[in-house]
This record gives sequence, structure tokens and C-alpha cells, in this order.
Amino acid sequence: MTQLRIAILSVGDELVLGQIDDTNASWLARRIPALGVMAGERRTVGDDQASIARAIVELSRTHSAVVVTGGLGPTLDDLTREALADAIALASGESRAPLEEDPAGIAHLRKWFEEKGRVMPPLNRRQALRPPGTSLLANPNGTAPGIATWSSAPLCVFCLPGPPREMQPMFDAEVAPKIAVDGAVVLTAALHTVGLGESSLAAILGELMDRSRMPSVGTTAKAGIVTIRIRAEGNVIDAQRALDATVDVCRSRVSNIIFGRDEDTLESSVGALLLAYGATLATAESCTGGLVSARLTDVPGSSAWFKGGFVVYANERKMEDLGVPSSVLDEFGAVSHATAVALARGALRRTTSDYAISTTGVAGPTGGSLEKPVGTVFIAIADRARAEVCSRRFQMTGSRQTIRERSTVMALAALRNALLDNPLQSLLWAESERVHVEPL
Repeated sequence: MTQLRIAILSVGDELVLGQIDDTNASWLARRIPALGVMAGERRTVGDDQASIARAIVELSRTHSAVVVTGGLGPTLDDLTREALADAIALASGESRAPLEEDPAGIAHLRKWFEEKGRVMPPLNRRQALRPPGTSLLANPNGTAPGIATWSSAPLCVFCLPGPPREMQPMFDAEVAPKIAVDGAVVLTAALHTVGLGESSLAAILGELMDRSRMPSVGTTAKAGIVTIRIRAEGNVIDAQRALDATVDVCRSRVSNIIFGRDEDTLESSVGALLLAYGATLATAESCTGGLVSARLTDVPGSSAWFKGGFVVYANERKMEDLGVPSSVLDEFGAVSHATAVALARGALRRTTSDYAISTTGVAGPTGGSLEKPVGTVFIAIADRARAEVCSRRFQMTGSRQTIRERSTVMALAALRNALLDNPLQSLLWAESERVHVEPL
């Protein structure tokens, strides 16, 4: 097992404030294991010199190297250079030395602006500054060189620019060769499941999730999808064998609810089944407002099996667009088995599809009642070949956004079960295993 751990430090007020997502840290966390080392702690600090320096020193105590992104721009709030100099002084116990202007850095900046027919602003000279004893990392994609303390300082730190189009190639060219462990790999696999909650799935996996076990097995959950995450470390042959063996054991225990691996999504797995069967699909959505269709059309090539969808939020649209009888709405209400069935029937009849999904419910935060509280959702699947419509009642929890997202996932899961001829398969938030079935 590799012992090297790399810390990731992201710098920027915009990250701390949540104004932009930290895509750099996510990319690095995925990229580092391919080098045979582990990504360790991820930390985010604002544009504060003392905070950056302190984080570099603290992370260096428990990690083999620290990769810093951001704060290398030309403006006065770009403070990573100065913070690195502070960190070196703190780690060495010596006085902080002033930054030095690197001649190669100046040459790079001048060439960059000359090639674009522009005069270099004086402020950009800051980007050629570095602490004494460090070296600049080439940046062919931007103005900001990186800075490394690889061989001449008491810390092992790589400071990279913030823009991903500059950071990623610099990491691969300048950092990866220095931290990679020859012959070692960190391999991962993700098995995606739908139908059981995280605790129920963990109980089935049992001893596989012992934290002292290698390969390690863990789970994460989002909107009804629980992912089994497996990690193996070591030389490439042994790690691959161990990973494959653990994947096989996991599959043997919960194969009926695994819908995909790694980059697979629930919608792509549904699309693959439809394509394999030569079948097509339509949607009729009320409470999900087009989210099911959006997920389906995210899949490349979905036009081969997705006919189209109807968003019928108001009752008049349900009646006029999909032929839902007014008597059904009057007697049972828009949120009911009867309306879900009528919506699915209507979508099937308005198209030439083989299957149709419908959703109708109370997403909240208002509109609930004692009989149908917020989170009540009905999902129906119409099957032309079987000439039947199956609907199911769910009781979702969470915010309006969460209820809509969970409803979308359960609609796709219900369709997957129908395609696999297993309509009674367990689904989260279903009120019971009972499925309401009517003729088409």
C-alpha cells in the first residue's frame, strides 16, 4: 500500500463564499490516485496571506506534498507567492526572505504579451516573483507561472494557477512526474444502486465495509441512488486483481439493484435497456416539471429511444394535451393513482412509444392535505406490449427541490424495473410494495 499522501489547498474568496464550485480540487482528487499516491486532505482558504501560509505549513506536517491552486494572478489580492515565502520561513525557523524576480518568468510574460500584440502591464511583473530557492513552473497556457519548492526548501509545495485550462496541463507536465510512485497505483470502482437505502445496503455488504480492509469499501447516497465505492492500492497487477475480486463479491450480494458502474447514470442505463429491446419512451410530467425528460435527453443518442415529453402542470393542460378526463380530476384529484394512470395512457396514445412515464404529486412547500401531505407523489409506467399501466404511491421527504429530484430518480428506477420485468422491486419512499395495475 502506498504511504504517500498529497494535500490539496484551494485559494480564493470566491470558493470560500460558494460563489463558484471548486472544480480544481475535484479534478486533482480524481487525478492524483492514478499516480500511485493518495489524495489526502482538501482545504479551502480565502485570499488571506496568513491563512494560506498557515494552511501550507499545517498540511505539510501530515502530507508528502501540498498542491495549491489559485492566487497567482497579477493583482494585489493574489497572495499565494507571499504566503509561500511566509510558510517557508515558518517551517525553517528563519527570517522571511523577500521575493525575487525570476528572469525566465519575466521573459515568459513579455513573450506572452508580444505574441498577442499587446504591451505588458507593469502589474503583471508580480507574476515573475518567487521566494528564494524555489523555481517557476512553465505555463504555456497563461501568464502565471507556477512555483515549486520541490528540491530547495523545507516544504514540498506546488503552487498552480487557478484557471483549469492552465492548472491541469501544468499539473500533468510539471507535478505528476515528481510525485508519481513507480509501479504503484490507486484503483477505484463505483457501483451505482437504486432500490435500497444506505443503511440497508451497508448491512448486506457487512464485513466488506470494515475500515481496516483493503480494498476498502464505502457507500455514498444522493437522491435515492447509493453508490458502493471501492479502492485498491498496490502494484498494478495485485491492485487490479483485488479490485476485481471485491467488485465481484459486491455484485454477488446486490446484483439486482446495481444499474451501472463508474460513469454510468440511471438514465443512461435505462436508455441502454430501451435500445437493447428496440423500445421507445414518452413522458408526462406534472410535479417534476420536465426533470425526467431533461435527465433522459442528457444521454447522448437518446433520440434513438426517447420520443418526447409533455409537461402538464395545470389541470387544463392535463385534459387538453393528454386527454385526462375531467371526471377523474374531479373525483380523485390531480394527485392520485387515477390521474397518474391517465397521464401515462395519454402520453402513450399521443405518441407511438412503447412505454410512458408519468409523475404527479405535491412538491410543496404548500398544497398538502391530511390525506395527501407534501411529498405525496404518484408515478405510473404504461407498457404498450403488456397493455397495462402500473402506478405506485410514494411519500417523499425534504425540500421542494429534493422532492422533485427524488421523484425523478424514482420514476427512472420504476421504468428500469418494468423493463427488467420486475415491477415489484423495492423502491425507496414507496408507501408499500403494492403496485396499482390497470388495463391500458
